[in-house]
Amino acid sequence: MSKELELFNEDVSEQLMFMENSLVNMQENGVNEDDIGALFRSMHTIKGTAGMFGFSDVVGFAHIAENLLSEVRENKVELTEEMMETFLLCKDHTEVLINLAINNETINEETAEVNEALLASLISFMPSSKQEELKSSTEANRDKSLEENVTSSEISWHISVKLNQDFFNTGMDFLNMLGFLKNLGTITKIVPITSEIPLIDKIVPIQSYLQFEIQLLGETTYEDIEEVFEFVLDDIELSIFKTDDDTALKNLTQNSTALKELLINEGFFPKERFNEKEPVEEQPKENKSSEKVKQSTKVVSKNSKNFSLRVDSSKVDSLINQISEMVIANAKISQRADQLDDTFLSESATILSDMLEEVRSSVMNIRMVQVGDTFSKFKRIVHDSTKKLGKEIDFNIIGEDTELDKMVVEKISDPLMHMLRNSVDHGVEMPQERIAKNKPEKGNITLKTYPDAGTIVIKITDDGKGLDKSAIVTKAITNGLIDENHNLSDKEIFNLIFEAGLSTAKEISDISGRGVGMDVVRRNIEDLRGTIEIDSKIDEGSTFTIRLPLTLAIIDGFLIQSGKTKYIVPLEMIQECIELDVKHKAAMHGNQFINLRDSILPLLDVRDYFKEDISETVRENVVVVKYGDYKMGMLVDELYGEFQTVIKPIGEVFKNVPGISGGTILGSGEIALIFDIPKLVEFKIKKVS
Repeated sequence: MSKELELFNEDVSEQLMFMENSLVNMQENGVNEDDIGALFRSMHTIKGTAGMFGFSDVVGFAHIAENLLSEVRENKVELTEEMMETFLLCKDHTEVLINLAINNETINEETAEVNEALLASLISFMPSSKQEELKSSTEANRDKSLEENVTSSEISWHISVKLNQDFFNTGMDFLNMLGFLKNLGTITKIVPITSEIPLIDKIVPIQSYLQFEIQLLGETTYEDIEEVFEFVLDDIELSIFKTDDDTALKNLTQNSTALKELLINEGFFPKERFNEKEPVEEQPKENKSSEKVKQSTKVVSKNSKNFSLRVDSSKVDSLINQISEMVIANAKISQRADQLDDTFLSESATILSDMLEEVRSSVMNIRMVQVGDTFSKFKRIVHDSTKKLGKEIDFNIIGEDTELDKMVVEKISDPLMHMLRNSVDHGVEMPQERIAKNKPEKGNITLKTYPDAGTIVIKITDDGKGLDKSAIVTKAITNGLIDENHNLSDKEIFNLIFEAGLSTAKEISDISGRGVGMDVVRRNIEDLRGTIEIDSKIDEGSTFTIRLPLTLAIIDGFLIQSGKTKYIVPLEMIQECIELDVKHKAAMHGNQFINLRDSILPLLDVRDYFKEDISETVRENVVVVKYGDYKMGMLVDELYGEFQTVIKPIGEVFKNVPGISGGTILGSGEIALIFDIPKLVEFKIKKVS
């Protein structure tokens, strides 16, 4: 796939997502002008960009959908529930057509039938006066590209566009805009004005000096033309008017004799049009374009707004890898400076460390994205699943502005999708069943995201039937996962649903219940160094709590030593560090607990857990860590302090060592192992219980 097609694919995918979000939002919260406008703009953009690549099937389909949306936007047609369902199907079908076009594949018979059915449905929603016109247009263009033929209803428009000097900083391509204009009609004239281009020795390459005078013939409106330039209105001077509008023409040329002469010499307007006339006190009431000429001209100062850059994610990943190596190299320099007792070198190393920390934070922030953009697609999934099952469910997303590493977001998307479908299918009951239980007829599912102690928490909560412990145990015994004399806690029983093939669904559906998926869900979450917990009560509902690391590359750690091995504790999980003094030891009475400010704190002896050699150090320290609702003290020997930690994989041999999530390289060249705090906390909880 060429670079241009990749960009096209990204753009239309984004527009399709906007369409889906707008439609689902209106289904949940009612029809509103903002979502209707967003829906129209998305379809309009898709039609325009597809036309630039000559994807006639996409253009033809989008053209009819856009026509209907235009009628809706102008309040000539009411947007009904049935119509919104049709537009959701149109969104899916447009995606199919785009994929076929990108891969240079022809439309098969099944897709052609869907195409015809959806076009007929769209046309049926149009006012009766336009239905026949659209039907004939559709039939005429069924086997060829959509063509805009000149008819008596076409209007001649004049468009004057002056690019501000900093236009190129927007990242927008003016040639693309001309492509959009071609989709609105026929460009009969276009002349660039180059009089402001300076001599070559004074040209600033990143500045623009151009102005374009354009005439367009087509069945279009002022709003449609202005919309072509909507993303750069602050970076251009724009005038749009009908060519027979003398007042607008005068406004355009009143301060420029050169422009007036160019328009005459290039054949845009005859000389007679510029003869002085009596001033007109009142403009024609119906001439909407004249009223907007001055309003559409916008000038802003340089550097008045930011702009976005689209960068390939592999470039960011490469940059993060390089910074990771720089962190390791800087650690070596800092350690060498300490060994040499070189004050100047130590000072330089400290400055470099601070600068590197700022660069690291900035680059890591590039990969951080708000989860809302990804999570919004779940609204459609819940909506479709709910409709298919005949249930009524309110679906709410909380914490959409929470930021998470883009890579983590992408990898967690499929597990969340599967869990939400399970909540719809198995969790929330049918309306009549809920009424019999004195519950509201409409169920509720909430997807909540928030940061907590160096992790991101994602909770999926439903108010459904809850997990049936007895059914889970029976199935687990049948499958040989546990024996009949088990002594499992509720949490351990709930965790059995993550075993492969353990589904308690009585009926298999195409939504869930095939006994596959939940084991994959847990594996995918654990691959991200995350955990998942379940809390459920019969007839009250279930909550699935996922905890994920903020990022997978570099973390702030705390370097400690136990025995002869150095370890890293994720800094944001540390509550405090204390010395295990004689008083504490006396109060322990040989147990693995201490009294920390009138609160019992369980202790994990790291030396004992990892079978370390007995240390010769006199002092013992406790690092108090917190994960979720649990606190634990880790008994260690030495505390070295904060350490920028580059997470390195530790290979297949050590991959499944419980309590270790990775490794890092210290300035001395030594390897330090990174604690998997969730696993260590889980181990301690099991041992205590």
